[in-house]
Amino acid sequence: MTDDMVVLEPWDELERMVDAGSAEEVATFMHMLDPGEVSYTISHLDDERRLRLMALLPPDLAADLMEHLTDDYAADLIEELPAETAAAIVDEMDSDDQADILGELDHHDAAAILARMDPQEAEEARELVQYRPETAGGLMITEYLTFDRGLAVGDVIGQLRSHTEEYADYEVPYIYVTSGRDMLAGVVRLRELILAPASRKLADLMIDDPARVNADDALDVLEDFFDHHSFNAAPVVEASGELVGVVRRAAVEEALGERADRTVQRLGGIIGGEERRSLSTPSRAMRRLAFLAPNIVLAYMSISIIAMHESVVHRITALAIFLPLVAGMSGASANQAISVSIRELALDLVRPPDFLRVIFKELGVGLINGLVIALILGLLATATRSSVPGLGWAVGLAFAVNSVIAVSLGGVMPLLLKALRCDPAMASGPITTTLTDMCSFFFLFTTARLLIGG
Repeated sequence: MTDDMVVLEPWDELERMVDAGSAEEVATFMHMLDPGEVSYTISHLDDERRLRLMALLPPDLAADLMEHLTDDYAADLIEELPAETAAAIVDEMDSDDQADILGELDHHDAAAILARMDPQEAEEARELVQYRPETAGGLMITEYLTFDRGLAVGDVIGQLRSHTEEYADYEVPYIYVTSGRDMLAGVVRLRELILAPASRKLADLMIDDPARVNADDALDVLEDFFDHHSFNAAPVVEASGELVGVVRRAAVEEALGERADRTVQRLGGIIGGEERRSLSTPSRAMRRLAFLAPNIVLAYMSISIIAMHESVVHRITALAIFLPLVAGMSGASANQAISVSIRELALDLVRPPDFLRVIFKELGVGLINGLVIALILGLLATATRSSVPGLGWAVGLAFAVNSVIAVSLGGVMPLLLKALRCDPAMASGPITTTLTDMCSFFFLFTTARLLIGG
């Protein structure tokens, strides 16, 4: 290899192909690109090239590409495309992906795309969009195999063969057996169907009353279902017992991962939706400002406590050393309680009206841990600043009291935010942190005044 030979990155190659407008070359390149590199490569393109890429790709390949992107990201791309182009791509998606993407769009854009989709696909998509996103109905697909219980095995196999192209992409390895008006009656594994005599009826072959989930079952219920059943998929029924779709284990796992990602973002202060560095700088700045701006007020409230005790700080400079330690340990205690409450809310083990029970349960933990840590902090303060009599007692007592308050606040704050219809994950942000800091400052300065003087 010569010194002047340049190795192009995948996005550089893709940029060149998009600029050249070579649809065939772009399609070949995207087919060869490792699935794990798709999102990363596309993120390096500017907005204009991403849109031109979507327009150059065949609709089926563009739909496959969307599967490697998050719903927010895919919806952003779809939204910028002409409605005709977007409809052709959405037509090629699985039904659950269609619902996810359309659900992310505003009503006008979604309606424009639906109007240009295949009528049957559009009707099914409209039905799926009606379900809440993180429920069995919102995650299910409508591509599944269903036959009446009165049919013979030979008839079913004949129908499968006559619709080979249509059923080729179906991923569910079961046949669902219905009776009457699409009422779920049983399930048959494809392997058993193929090996059964042609004259045998599905009613004789099926597993009666199979395990199922309800269309309005929440994500945590679905997680529990698949934890207890080793199925790849489960039938989804309405309250009447009517079969309306199939929810796959993979879809539930993906939804759980996306929920965890959103929680991490909110814990980090990203509250305006998913942020990517491919978004415009003003858009990203405004999303972050929505979180940072209120912090000015909360932070000022914290430092006002210090200002009120300025004379104590000047006289007992050793307090400045232990102030962040007491505040930091109190904040850590609060976050532990927050984590437990958020998890129990997700599992429906606690609800907002249970705040008194939560406080009572946290008081014992806060008192025990507060006393243990207070003893350690007190000994450290005494050992490092023995010239300040009473400092160890002041630091230890301040933390002991604040620990009880911190865990109580941490335990209750997610419930309060839930009651106010806010995301409980925001509880570990500025709200609880600032409150525990304020209490830490107040108690440390107060105990210092009482035990040391000032």
